[in-house]
Amino acid sequence: MMIFKRWFAPKWQHKDAAVRQQAIAGLNADAQHKEILHELAFNDGHEAVRRAALEKLNEFSLWWQASKQDNADRLKHYAETQLVQMILDNRISAPLKRQFIEECHRSSILEKLALTESDAEIRFALIMRLKKNDLILANLQQDVLSLEQKRQLLALITEPKQLEKLSKQLAEPLASELKLQLQQQQQAKDKPVQVRKVVNLLLAKLNSVRERGDLAQMQQKWQQYQQEWDAVQSDLTLLDDAEDLIQKYNKINSLTEASWAPLLKEQQQKLEQQQKLEAMKKQQQGFESQLGTLQQQLAVLMSEGRLDETDHLAAQVAALLDQLTQSELTATVKAGLQKAIIAFDRQLQQLPVQAEQLFKLTRLLADWSAASVPEDATQFQQVEAKYLQWQQEWNKGRKTLGAMLPESLAEAQQQLNAQWQPLMTEFAVQADKNMKSVRSKLTEFRRLYEAGRYKVLFGLFKGIQQSYGELTPAQQQQLTKDYQAAEVQLQQLNELQNYIATPRKQELVAQMQALALATDVEAPQRAEQVKLARATWQTLGRADEALEAELNQAFNLACEQAFAPCRDYFAALDEQRKQNALIKQQILADLAAMLDKSMDKGFDSQLTALQKSWRDSGPTESALYKELSAQFKTLVDQLKARVRAQHAQHLAEKQQLILKAQQLLTLSVDEAVAGAKKLQQDWKQIGFAGKTDQQLWSEFRLACDQIFANKTAAKQQQEQQWTEQQQLAETQFAEVTTLCAQAVTLSELHAGQSALKALELPAKSGLLQQKQQLLAEVQQKIETLEHSAFNASYQQLFAALEQADVTADAIPARFREDFAKGQEQQLTRAQLTTAIELISGKDCVAADKAQVQLQLLSDKHNTGTSLTVDALLKRWLSFGVVKVEEQGLVQRLKAVFA
Repeated sequence: MMIFKRWFAPKWQHKDAAVRQQAIAGLNADAQHKEILHELAFNDGHEAVRRAALEKLNEFSLWWQASKQDNADRLKHYAETQLVQMILDNRISAPLKRQFIEECHRSSILEKLALTESDAEIRFALIMRLKKNDLILANLQQDVLSLEQKRQLLALITEPKQLEKLSKQLAEPLASELKLQLQQQQQAKDKPVQVRKVVNLLLAKLNSVRERGDLAQMQQKWQQYQQEWDAVQSDLTLLDDAEDLIQKYNKINSLTEASWAPLLKEQQQKLEQQQKLEAMKKQQQGFESQLGTLQQQLAVLMSEGRLDETDHLAAQVAALLDQLTQSELTATVKAGLQKAIIAFDRQLQQLPVQAEQLFKLTRLLADWSAASVPEDATQFQQVEAKYLQWQQEWNKGRKTLGAMLPESLAEAQQQLNAQWQPLMTEFAVQADKNMKSVRSKLTEFRRLYEAGRYKVLFGLFKGIQQSYGELTPAQQQQLTKDYQAAEVQLQQLNELQNYIATPRKQELVAQMQALALATDVEAPQRAEQVKLARATWQTLGRADEALEAELNQAFNLACEQAFAPCRDYFAALDEQRKQNALIKQQILADLAAMLDKSMDKGFDSQLTALQKSWRDSGPTESALYKELSAQFKTLVDQLKARVRAQHAQHLAEKQQLILKAQQLLTLSVDEAVAGAKKLQQDWKQIGFAGKTDQQLWSEFRLACDQIFANKTAAKQQQEQQWTEQQQLAETQFAEVTTLCAQAVTLSELHAGQSALKALELPAKSGLLQQKQQLLAEVQQKIETLEHSAFNASYQQLFAALEQADVTADAIPARFREDFAKGQEQQLTRAQLTTAIELISGKDCVAADKAQVQLQLLSDKHNTGTSLTVDALLKRWLSFGVVKVEEQGLVQRLKAVFA
């Protein structure tokens, strides 16, 4: 019955794992086969079968159970992958997902979910649960979490460098918030140091206050520093020695109070003395005020003519004197006040005289106001004496009345004076100026006469004669003597001029008549001679009255005839001037066109060329030249302004390049050289910078030369270092080469190989290739020895296995771990021997060859990897001691590993 049961057993119960795996494909994941699949998924001995059953069921809970209970790590990992994928694909309900996350304690799964979960709340809960820095950083830079969640994650990061890096990577507003947080942290970190500095400085200031001389200044400074101390007291808690600092402050406070005690006492005494002086001053002002009131009352009575009502003023004066005598004022002040009061009393006694003087001043102001203000110099001369008389009489009367002068009269006089004085002063200044001018001209006349410069005296005397007539009679009287002397001298000169000028004029007429007949004189020289003759004629003055008109007519005719040949010459010059004007106008047009032209490298040279063309364009008509010249100047100024602006821009750019070149000296040599080359290219792109361009170039070149000099020096130093390193390397390489050549054992070869790898050779050294060659040779020797030792370990293994009582200690160490494990369940030792022969490519005549090949193919399909000889040998050794009937298997393996 058992035989029939074995024959008709379902394929999922077949002993061959490959058959069981194929049978799973025919099962359904419904209620009929679900229990079978469940049994296969968790109790089958073959990993591939369990995996196929799980894939058929494909339930989240089963994958979860497999990930925790399966004994194959690879299947566990695969189950985890399926779990994560099902969660990511949302193939499970949210409650189940949350339950899984709550119960899952495998960080690898949770980390995957924390990186891939789309639900922000779940992902945030995972991150807060794991609290791993990498997860936090990754999620901060993704868009899944909300802004508030990211803020909570940022609160978990405390490393300043990491926070600073994030402040540059995160988007706003987190970046700004993080920068502010870093700034606040830095401020909080620096604050104790700053507070200590402030407190120490403040204590020093407080301690130094009492050393000042002036108490008021000391108190002002102390109050200021005290306010600063009150402001900083709240920050003292940041300092460890806050109590000591407070004690220092209290000590300074006590010392200051003790130091100020005498000064405060002295200050109080001075204050009392000052109060006493102020009281005396106030009393003095009271007396002065009473006296002023009496004077005002007297002035009112006088202005109203009520002189018989002044008796009460005398009584008040007497009472005021008594009060002054009884006061505590100083003797000097008392004397001054007594003098003023007695003077007022004397005025009371002289009231009739003052009344008469007041009447005179009133009459004077009436006459003055009735007079008309002068409008010209003539009226000024008529009223000047009267105006001076009014001023003198007013000043005399004001002095007599003193304080008794009514304010109404004083104001009336001020108004009249304001009306008259500016005009009278102006006329007086002008009259004085005219007189000084005439006196100066007379002095100049006398000097020129004595110097023999008679010609200019005629015109000068005409001006003197006119100015002399405009003077007042009094001023003319002062200058009469000098004026009459000049008049006599001029009359004598007139007589002498007539005597000299006649023959000279006759001679000039003859010269011009001869020039008119001459044919060998060039036009420019002819015109110059005519011009000179006319100028000379003007200097000769008047000839004899009988001949003057005739000589003038003859001279003009001769000049016209002499100048006639020059007219064609000057006409040609006029034509040339017109052509020059056209050239100048074209230059102006070119200059105007340049205003709209872009500033290029040829702009300066073009402007210079046009300026030179203007200078070379020749003369033009005077009025036209002025007009064109003004336009030329305006255009050139505008263009030069553009050029100057461009030069200023180029100057700033080149100065910036110079600064950059100088800053390059602080960088490494290679960076500085690369930067200098770039700056030189930039320099070439900048145009002319004006007068300082050459100086700027010298500065820039100096900085660049220094950079390239540093490069040369660094290169020489590198070459020197390379030479020294090369010499040392050659010595060391020779020693290591000898060591490798003498090495025989593996340990010696490994030691030589390590020494050779540790050997540092200079760059571009020829020893580098030799080192690689030597390393290859040593490696070849090591591999040869290791291969020999490896093969020898197989022979030692098989020799030990031929012993019936072999133990794990008797076989080579590399095989001990797998010996007698007893975990092999798929193949027998004989089948494993056949498998080893098949995989190694040796001839195999075993009867189970085909079955073993099928099994090997199935394993490869299930695992995705190919088996090796060593892996099969380890499984072969897991059976333990070789039985007598299995010794033939050992011989077969010997042949494979021979």
